[in-house]
Amino acid sequence: MTSTSTESIEDFFDRYTGYLSSGDIDALADIYHYPALAVSPRGCLAVTDPQQTRDFFSQGQQFYRSRGIQGVRAKDIVTDIEGNGIWVGHLLLENLDSDGNSVGVERNAYQIVLDADGARRIAVTTPLDGV
Repeated sequence: MTSTSTESIEDFFDRYTGYLSSGDIDALADIYHYPALAVSPRGCLAVTDPQQTRDFFSQGQQFYRSRGIQGVRAKDIVTDIEGNGIWVGHLLLENLDSDGNSVGVERNAYQIVLDADGARRIAVTTPLDGV
């Protein structure tokens, strides 16, 4: 696992989408800062425990796999602002079938923070498409 502040935001999202694609639930839980915040049109959810993240992504894996989505990659990463250990921006998560063909995109915004060890962690996640 890359855990230095020299990891680019592109490398961070490559790592993140790699975990999503492989279904590495423990690594996904580890990439979040706790507490974290999930903000959606339905409201805000404080994520205070890695098990909440594991449960969410386990359900998500089943949902995406049942629809033929086998992978995801980050595209069009936009940095809105970065400084003092905080990155704020948005990107597209492109869903891929088993052949690597695009089968849809999801727009998301994130706030990423550096932890005490210099590792990037997701502090706030926001889906930008209607839910």
